[in-house]
Amino acid sequence: MYESFYGLDKKPFQITTDPSFLWMGKKHREALSTLKYGVMDNKGFLLLTGDVGTGKTTLINRLVEDIQDKAYTAKIPDPGLSKYDFFRMVSRYFGLPIEVRTKSDFLEPFSRFLNDAHKERKSVLLLIDEAQRLKHDLMEEIRLLSNLEHQDAKLLNIFFVGQNEFNEILMQPENRALMRRITITYNIDPLDPTETCEYIRHRLKTAGAGYEIFSSAAMEEVYAFSNGFPRQINIICDLAMFFASQVSQRTISRKIVSQCRERISFPVDEPTAETKDNIRAPAPTTQYRPIEKRHRTGFRPAWAMRLAAVLIFLALLVVFTPQRYRNGVGQWIRHTYEVYFSPAEQTVGASSSPAVGDSSPPVAEADHVHLSPSDKSQTTSPVDLPLRMPAPPPDIRFPEPGKSKASVSSKSPVASKPSAPAAVATEPAQDPPADAIDWLLEKRRQESGQ
Repeated sequence: MYESFYGLDKKPFQITTDPSFLWMGKKHREALSTLKYGVMDNKGFLLLTGDVGTGKTTLINRLVEDIQDKAYTAKIPDPGLSKYDFFRMVSRYFGLPIEVRTKSDFLEPFSRFLNDAHKERKSVLLLIDEAQRLKHDLMEEIRLLSNLEHQDAKLLNIFFVGQNEFNEILMQPENRALMRRITITYNIDPLDPTETCEYIRHRLKTAGAGYEIFSSAAMEEVYAFSNGFPRQINIICDLAMFFASQVSQRTISRKIVSQCRERISFPVDEPTAETKDNIRAPAPTTQYRPIEKRHRTGFRPAWAMRLAAVLIFLALLVVFTPQRYRNGVGQWIRHTYEVYFSPAEQTVGASSSPAVGDSSPPVAEADHVHLSPSDKSQTTSPVDLPLRMPAPPPDIRFPEPGKSKASVSSKSPVASKPSAPAAVATEPAQDPPADAIDWLLEKRRQESGQ
């Protein structure tokens, strides 16, 4: 439709494969020479992979054309077949009988064909396109076909052509035996920006263009849209030439290509990181979440984690500690609380006259303390006194003024217990101290004397 407007002999960007428009970039020339070597040297299994639209079909068509005088070739376009349908198709492409009801019906004539080709010094190439559609049972049958070999060479070369996911299929455990037999592999990558421009110019020149129809900016936009995949390059360029001819624009600009992008409905692969760099895309900015949001979404500070660990440890310690140890710890805690944390009025402001049955000594006010000179000389300074004073024995009661110790001890509830040690019992009776402090000082002197 637009050929006459641009002075072309034919459309330059047809999707169908046309050998006259074949463009061999550096990647394609390297792949072609590698695969041709594998076939002519009878390497056995070969593998060619690439994304959709990278030019795999164009490459294998060129390979078949170059080796047609030196090898017998058969191409299976769709391997999604049953085992016997696959055998029949291979037999038909190699000119063998197609009446295949059993596996031996296929193997016997096929083995004779391979031996005859070897005598003619020709290679045999079985080319399987869309290899990612192969089923495991058929892949195993294909692997067994490679056992048909001569003493000095392989009789059959099997060439897998598929998309990149076929590599993942080969990595599955049930297919690793086949993967180990593949001797030559090659992966076709998309075109880079320079190759994209060369590809567009080559096809336009082959179609008869006498000038630069696409501007440099337009070709950059084509690459940004297609990511270097030849099939997508053909689609966007064909549509851009059509729209430009409708507005009588002989040179296609970036704006025309951008408008065409909005009208194409087929899915486009997201550009890779390398592709974004090539089209000078701005670097992405790093975004950080607020600290409070991170706390709400599961982040916990280190101190909280340590506190939780300590609490868990204490809980486990309580659960698994024997009962006797827990009782002892509880008694120690209660005693410590009574000594250090009991209210002051219970120890200082109590009445000097104890209640009946009370085993604790009376406590008097500090103003009633009277020490004799001899007592003052024998007392220690407050610094020398221990922080924790020993509690009096529970069986001691203080006599009232004017009564002896004997009369008091007879009323004591513990009078039936053995008497105190001799050193204490033989001491002469003395008047009781006026208050608790005198009694404590006297008790300390007695203990020091012992």
